[in-house]
Amino acid sequence: MGRTSLDIMLRYEWVMGMTRCPRCQNDNVKQLYNINGQCYCRKCIAFKRTFVNEKRETIAMHYNNDMKIQYCLDFNLSDKQQEISQALLMNYKKHQNSLVLAVCGSGKTEIVYETICYALMHGHRVCFCVPRKELVKELYERIIAAFKGVSIGVLYGGCQKNSDAQFIVCTMHQLYRFENHIGFQLMIADEVDAFPFYGNEVLQNIFKRVCVGNYIKLSATFNKEDIKDEQLLIMNRRYHNVDLPVPRCIIVPTYLQKLLALQLIRRMQKKCIVFVPRISDVDYFVQYFNHHALMASGVSSLHENNQQVIERFKQNQLDVVVSTTILERGVTIEDVQVIILNGEHDLFDSRTLIQIAGRVGRKPNHPTGHVYILAAVKTKGIQLCINEIKKLNMMNA
Repeated sequence: MGRTSLDIMLRYEWVMGMTRCPRCQNDNVKQLYNINGQCYCRKCIAFKRTFVNEKRETIAMHYNNDMKIQYCLDFNLSDKQQEISQALLMNYKKHQNSLVLAVCGSGKTEIVYETICYALMHGHRVCFCVPRKELVKELYERIIAAFKGVSIGVLYGGCQKNSDAQFIVCTMHQLYRFENHIGFQLMIADEVDAFPFYGNEVLQNIFKRVCVGNYIKLSATFNKEDIKDEQLLIMNRRYHNVDLPVPRCIIVPTYLQKLLALQLIRRMQKKCIVFVPRISDVDYFVQYFNHHALMASGVSSLHENNQQVIERFKQNQLDVVVSTTILERGVTIEDVQVIILNGEHDLFDSRTLIQIAGRVGRKPNHPTGHVYILAAVKTKGIQLCINEIKKLNMMNA
């Protein structure tokens, strides 16, 4: 049979549903290719080539522990945290999936510890996955400090440590390594509304494949279409019990926004994160603020020493950090204020704005603060963000 005839046959089988990718379940003929008589999927090729005739099986395994597994916290859970922690544990015992809508700064990581501990003690394998490697590094250190008596592995781009451990902390991209291997009876996925997981069918199918039990998904911004058969638990209050800061939108022409931002920073007299939509904006505004006698530095996916900049900021050695949306999640800085420039930009949808606003008022010593959105027009995303935060605050009234 010639190459052309083989292509036609494979594509016919693909179209008729006789052939599909065993990893991502893709059956789109346009994303099919064949090499040496074997057909593979191009949709998920970023996670290694997968041939459609491959046998793929992710299995469950029970671990035996010689030590008693336990965890410790350096603070007491609030009543609401304790309530949701127990609800998650009951759902897991009943083999039910859970979604947790938890506002930024509410302490959602700690509410899953009790369920994790239960699963580990019963020999189950556990995975805690998050979108970005910076978040993995921080989460891994927290979990290592909290849990005793269990082996813990960590995987992210450039790092693969103890990947056969009973408890794994990793980025969502690294989940493909556990296909055709030992899966997880308990999976916790944080920031499921964020890139690269949200809307990514390949990653979501890999997540389903390696989850051989039940999952808990955490987010501050679930939409109705995100909720299917899972039980939704809502934690709409921060643990210090103070309302979320409501952003203030100021309509101002683009060319005047940097001047207004400078005035706001000087008036507040507190350290401030200035969010910008483009990487190219970062250095421009850093130079602008430095020129006006403020100590400023920038962070983005292309900037080096991001972590050092954040540490200097936390130590009050900087007045301003100019950032892309790289800091919209996973960073806690005490007594920080936020200004968003070019708030009308498409990048600043309601989800992103809610996360950015969540950087303010996270600590009990400084539970309030300012969030300013400077925009040429008030977009639907800005209005939805403000309305959603107000609604969450009213639920506690």
